[in-house]
Amino acid sequence: MEIITGCVSPHVREVREGHMQLVWREPVKAQDRARVVAWSCHCRSTVYELCCVGGQAYIRRTEYDDHGGETASETYRWAYKKAVEVWSALLRGQAV
Repeated sequence: MEIITGCVSPHVREVREGHMQLVWREPVKAQDRARVVAWSCHCRSTVYELCCVGGQAYIRRTEYDDHGGETASETYRWAYKKAVEVWSALLRGQAV
């Protein structure tokens, strides 16, 4: 049996020049019904999740502080296909 000790989720790359600036807003109450379908590695202080709800998708950003607190924000909702495109851009450092 192999024991995995490294990170297994993707890391968001450093922001590239000419990146897309996402609009981050306070979470909508319906978020508790959302299904998380992809996420970035939890080894960093900011974690991103691709969420689906009601036939739409969005990206949730959770920032953790040194005192155990967290602040969540999310993007606007898009069709799933568009959200996956933005998610991929985020992971490549082409969106922030």
